Amino acid sequence: MPVESRMPHNRHPLELISDSSYESRREFVEKLAHKLWVQRGSPVGSPDVDWFAAEQAVYESLVASGMIAASPEDQQNFRRKIYRRA
Repeated sequence: MPVESRMPHNRHPLELISDSSYESRREFVEKLAHKLWVQRGSPVGSPDVDWFAAEQAVYESLVASGMIAASPEDQQNFRRKIYRRA
């Protein structure tokens, strides 16, 4: 499912563009999770909601770009694929 279709109607699609070519995927996920948290109004608690959404968005972007291959067991292993060094 594309990231855009999961976003509420009053929000813009996520832009998955790194600030730096040297930025690690973990740093990228961290910045994206923070951006999602701010978009939700910076609520107290539940940081895992935004972290998971950021990881899912990065995973979907990597699959769409062909940098990683999707597989049936991705629901259990997608984090390993995201953070593996390319």
